[in-house]
Amino acid sequence: MFQKYRFNLKDFKLGMRTLKSGVAVFLVILLFGFFSRQGAQIAALTAVFSLREDFDKSIHFGASRILGNSIGGFYALLFFILDQFFHEHPLVTLLVVPICVMLTIMTNVAMNNKPGIIGGVAALLIITLSIPSGNAIQYVFVRVFETFVGVFVAILVNSDIDKIKKRLQNE
Repeated sequence: MFQKYRFNLKDFKLGMRTLKSGVAVFLVILLFGFFSRQGAQIAALTAVFSLREDFDKSIHFGASRILGNSIGGFYALLFFILDQFFHEHPLVTLLVVPICVMLTIMTNVAMNNKPGIIGGVAALLIITLSIPSGNAIQYVFVRVFETFVGVFVAILVNSDIDKIKKRLQNE
């Protein structure tokens, strides 16, 4: 099963997208370090996922990711409302979270946002299955905001590194 996975030293190199990923993660950790370490993982993952070959593709994917995560966040809010209404009964999580997963996928497909499905479902599951005690509604908005930060950093890094790359090519 794993026979085709062999380490090839020739392919072990630092490419531009890999460099941009490292710079984006560095900036996210630095930014969150000024405020608090919490949430850096979501923003860093989003930054890496949103980095694409060029600026335009990063913008397109970032917008798709934000939309998908917002849809997942919306259904997480719906879950929290139902969960509170039923006094956090375990059956609510067991039944409503899978329904919210399906609704997140269906909504993304209906909005022609297939690239946002994985991110939306991931956001939904991280939010609903990582509920801190109290402030559940605030938690949804914080998680979606962290996605915005990650996309913003990815776009910023892609834009700046593309400008540097063009300057070096012109010289």
